[in-house]
Amino acid sequence: MEIKILTIEEMPQAVALASGVFHYCYGNQIKDQQTLDFFSSYVNQENIGQMMQQGRLVLWGGFEQNQLVAMSGMQREGHITMLYVLPLFQKREWGRELLLEMRSYAKTKLHLEQVSVNAMPAWTAGYFAKRKFTAVSMPNPMAAYVPMQAKTVKKVSYEKKPVSTGWLLGTTVGALVLSAAVAVGYILSHLGGMV
Repeated sequence: MEIKILTIEEMPQAVALASGVFHYCYGNQIKDQQTLDFFSSYVNQENIGQMMQQGRLVLWGGFEQNQLVAMSGMQREGHITMLYVLPLFQKREWGRELLLEMRSYAKTKLHLEQVSVNAMPAWTAGYFAKRKFTAVSMPNPMAAYVPMQAKTVKKVSYEKKPVSTGWLLGTTVGALVLSAAVAVGYILSHLGGMV
């Protein structure tokens, strides 16, 4: 699992992924033509590329074995506008990781205290609620989306430290000796009762 900020050259693939996932997962469920038109006008290469070049939008990509499997986007003011994961990878925490990455970026790079998202379609608000987003206002059952927000976070990363061969060998031998001593003690205590 690798997450990184995407370049303008990588943007077309991310836009294609977002469009494909949206239409596959939500296209038949959204009946409001205005919502579909808004999506199409926002998520297209020309609009996204222009926003990236102007520094108004940052895109992230989630890669598994060097293949883009998830993408997200956030505007400079901390508004998350895109979060799309290929259906095959949706139960593998990609969405959660991308949300954490954007919340961390908003905290450390943009110096924001919160991020926002319009959960669309509205029934996706439950997904965001499980990831510490709260509705800004009472949900309107007729609305196409639910405005939500969450606090930004500092992301903690742990570097892998190399383990020396001597330490690993010593720990393994020590564990084996201790196990052998326990086994011998057990056997002797049971043999003592038989004599």
